[in-house]
Amino acid sequence: MRSFINLTLWSCLIFMGGVSVGQMWSQETVAPMATGDAAVYGSDGAVVIPLTDELQYGLTIYTQGGGLTLRRGFYQDAYRIRWWGADLLLFKHPKEERITNPVYEDGRSYVFGKVNALHLFRVWRGGQKVHNKKLRKDAVRFSSLWRYGVTLGLLKPVYMEIGYPDIPYDYIATERYDPSIHFSSNIFGQAQWMYGLDELSVVPGIHLSYALDFEYGTERHVQRTLTAGVALDAFILEPELFASSFEQNRRTFVTLFATFELGSNWTR
Repeated sequence: MRSFINLTLWSCLIFMGGVSVGQMWSQETVAPMATGDAAVYGSDGAVVIPLTDELQYGLTIYTQGGGLTLRRGFYQDAYRIRWWGADLLLFKHPKEERITNPVYEDGRSYVFGKVNALHLFRVWRGGQKVHNKKLRKDAVRFSSLWRYGVTLGLLKPVYMEIGYPDIPYDYIATERYDPSIHFSSNIFGQAQWMYGLDELSVVPGIHLSYALDFEYGTERHVQRTLTAGVALDAFILEPELFASSFEQNRRTFVTLFATFELGSNWTR
């Protein structure tokens, strides 16, 4: 009888010890379940609300000119943004070389043989994929960005200030530049930019581009973005920048570009 009691006591002690060890093991190895607060609040206790909208504007420089850019974004989810945008750019032909009248130093510089100035107006849509989110204030959001749309080539005739009759000039007249009758000997300089605005012509085309996007704003809703990429503009007809006797015009232009933009994002 005494042996039976001893055996029972030892069994109870072993069972209780096993339960205690199991509780300790479960506390050390099983992670606590996430609460609802953890899904809404960040590690610093601030509320993290998904963004829905974004707006950016800034300057663009590229291998053949520069200008202004504007884009409006709509978040599809935390890693994808759909964009609409527009660019207004001044195009510089790679063969342009500005010269001045050697006799009259006060004359404006001009490009010999260039009959039209080209401006590009792009309307595009695109998408952005976020590869690395900005989780800290001093971090960088890294994304890839692609765009496609319409390019309108706006051609504005070049006007010159022409001296008559010959050097030294008696008077100067403003005329639309015609390389067949205007020569370096009678060109005083290029006329002001506003001449020819009422004679604009449009050459339609398409636009494609791909870029890498780096957003490094120090505040969540205030953005500073640097974008760098490659762009293609192709026109239905050749925009006439130079007279055919001076330079061959092209229909397609491939350029490298970089943009610096300021902007903001918010939740509707």
